[in-house]
Amino acid sequence: MQLNNLSLSLLDIFALVWFLLCWIGYSHYVNNNPRSLMSKMREWRARWSLSMLRRDNRIVDSQVITGLNNVVTFFCSTSIFITAGLFAAMGASEQIVMIVNQLSFMQSTNIATVEMKIGLLIVILVYSFFKFGWAIKQHSYSAVVMAAVPDAKTADLRKDAQQAELMGKLSSLGAEHFNDGIRAYYFALATISWFIHPLIYIAIITWVVLVLHRRDFRSKLLKHLTEVS
Repeated sequence: MQLNNLSLSLLDIFALVWFLLCWIGYSHYVNNNPRSLMSKMREWRARWSLSMLRRDNRIVDSQVITGLNNVVTFFCSTSIFITAGLFAAMGASEQIVMIVNQLSFMQSTNIATVEMKIGLLIVILVYSFFKFGWAIKQHSYSAVVMAAVPDAKTADLRKDAQQAELMGKLSSLGAEHFNDGIRAYYFALATISWFIHPLIYIAIITWVVLVLHRRDFRSKLLKHLTEVS
């Protein structure tokens, strides 16, 4: 990458700063807000862990953890494939510049700027990979904790409840990191619009935050989960 040849305007720099503020700020906000969908699901996982403690047959519980792990594994593998594709795209940056500069609705650019934008996408996807990878471990650890909980016939509901709740907490941690990885996908898709124009990028980033906020705090899913509780 020829960083000295970057052609970033003040608007491009503002768009990049806006992206970082929205991504980091919203992630911190939603992960620490007790009214979010994620917080509500923590309560349901706590219920699940206590219900599991009263069951002799825990095949369903193990299948739930396996299903969660399979979903995370799929996205983890997808992150690797997309990252590999982005590295290949960086090798074809000259062709990308030619195509971009020929399109009237896209901002003119050069090789260094295209490589920098593709590099940002790579960073986002690598971040998502680490999040998904850690989520896989946490779901796997929750399965081990579940296996260590005595069955309903020998379990002491008071003594073993804490161990059962630990399974739910580990599963919630895995879900939180999975959500962080999925959120990175949203912002990665929004970052593609930066190739068009920084104002479009700012608008798309803002729209993504609004969509995420609606799903995390105003969705019908959250409403139904709250009604039952």
